Amino acid sequence: MSSDVNKSISNKARYGDFAHETISAKQRPYVSNATDQLIKVIAKEVNRHKLTYEQLKRVFREVRTRCHLETPKQGTKLIELPSDADLEKFFSTIPDPVHKLIFQFLLGTGLRISELCTLEVRRIDFPQNTAFIKEGKGNKDRVIVFGNNLKSKIELYLAGRNNRYLFESSLQTKYTPRRIQQLAVQYSKTSSVKIHPHLLRHLYATKLAEAGLSEDQRAILCGHSKNSNAQQIYTHLSLAGVKNQAIEALDKI
Repeated sequence: MSSDVNKSISNKARYGDFAHETISAKQRPYVSNATDQLIKVIAKEVNRHKLTYEQLKRVFREVRTRCHLETPKQGTKLIELPSDADLEKFFSTIPDPVHKLIFQFLLGTGLRISELCTLEVRRIDFPQNTAFIKEGKGNKDRVIVFGNNLKSKIELYLAGRNNRYLFESSLQTKYTPRRIQQLAVQYSKTSSVKIHPHLLRHLYATKLAEAGLSEDQRAILCGHSKNSNAQQIYTHLSLAGVKNQAIEALDKI
């Protein structure tokens, strides 16, 4: 490899400029080969030192700092939330009452779909309008709150059922995140209203904000709290009066 090519590639590596279109045709084979060799070296060292994923991330952060590599800035994109009319149209085109309730539950609790799929009936406290989420995102336990209107629908749905999980298929197996995503795509097409599970989570947080709940209060309800002790979260909800305020707001959805 010529010294000029070496120098050029070195500069591109230093400033993180490995975009395909910025490297000449002459340089591309050398860049590709250098990248492959570097991956092999890194993999060998990771195995030799038995580094964990977190340790490897720390290594790359240090490399980025020493090489003065700038992290690409991500533009802020505003999320376009559906209107009340859009939501009504979306739900009106869902013929299956269980499918409809799944999306109503996502909207009324702000749950992630992975958390919804693993929610067991025994962890729902109907008198308190709460449910215990075991090992949610980041393996954190937390407590969620739901409104009285949603509670009535869930109680009616569970009457006569012997579910382990809140939502189960006809084969008595829990729903998967992929299946719920498929349903969202299906009903988005039939209603011409684009809805996906995470969008309902954003809408849930927005409704809480409109009801006057503070950012910290919304963080607790959405599971963004750094506190991993579910009992402390529950106490915080009770003492701060967040639960009653949240129930009132959620009943308006």
